[in-house]
Parts: sequence; C-alpha cells; structure tokens
Amino acid sequence: MKTQAFRKLTTACAAALAAAVLAGPVLADDETAVAGEILVEGITATPARAGQTTRVTFSIENQGLSPVTVMGLRLSTGEPSRVMGFLGTSHSTAMQGVPVEPGETAQLSRRTFWIEVGPLKTDLPAGAVIPGTLLLGRFETPISVHAVRGAAKGDPSSTGSLPEPRE
Repeated sequence: MKTQAFRKLTTACAAALAAAVLAGPVLADDETAVAGEILVEGITATPARAGQTTRVTFSIENQGLSPVTVMGLRLSTGEPSRVMGFLGTSHSTAMQGVPVEPGETAQLSRRTFWIEVGPLKTDLPAGAVIPGTLLLGRFETPISVHAVRGAAKGDPSSTGSLPEPRE
C-alpha cells in the first residue's frame, strides 16, 4: 500500500516537474520575462558598434523562496559578458554576480550594476532586438534584449549618449 502511494506521489511530482520544465519561462511582454517566481522587466541595452561593448540593464524581482544571483547574459551571437558594478566617479569593476534575495527587487542600471556584453561581433543599432539567455546562478531564462538610445527605462542617470566602457 505504501509502495503504491509512493509511486503515485513520485509520478505526480515528476509530471509537475516535467510540466514546469517544458513550459519554461513565459514572455509576458517583449521587454519582460517571467521565469517561475522571477520577474525581469525593462530589458534594454545601449546601442553599440561591432568591436564595442553594450550595457544591458533591467530590474529583477525575486518572488520566490530561494535567493538567485544574476551571473551574466549569453546573446544568441555568442559574445562574452560580465556583471559590472559602479564604484562612483567614473569607476567600475567586474563583479561575481548580483544576489537577489527572496522578496527583493534589484535594479541593474548605469549607476548600480549592469551586464557588459562584448566586444560585439556586429553592430547593435537603436531599435534592434536580439534574443539572449539570462544566467541566474542555477538556472537560465530566455529574454529579448532591446537596444535603446540612452539608459534603460527608469534609469535616472540617462544622458542619451553611449557611455565608453571602463576597465
């Protein structure tokens, strides 16, 4: 009797897990991605030419029970990425990632953290949309990155010009 109940429970859990994996993240809006209990909004990048880097910014809300860490981004074109942090007065540094605790929202902007991608293989003009994969520690989620002149929505530091990457 216990074995049969255990099999039913195992089958139900496996079916639920398979449904979650097969369903994958839902793109609720072109600049918004939902992956389980993680909401990513305002996914934008600075336009850049081939050979330059672009800055990708967005907000990420963790509605789950476990922490997540923003580790980077993989564009469909294969360029490398790294998470960068703003240190003030035109200084930035590479970071291991941006942790987002349960119930918290992190804003990746030009004045906090951002994901730097490049050097780009091709031009990324304003208005372009490129598919990518957001790397969140133990899992990944597909997103659409929109090239927008200036900073991401809600970024008060927008100057309307392309920033030069700093090492």
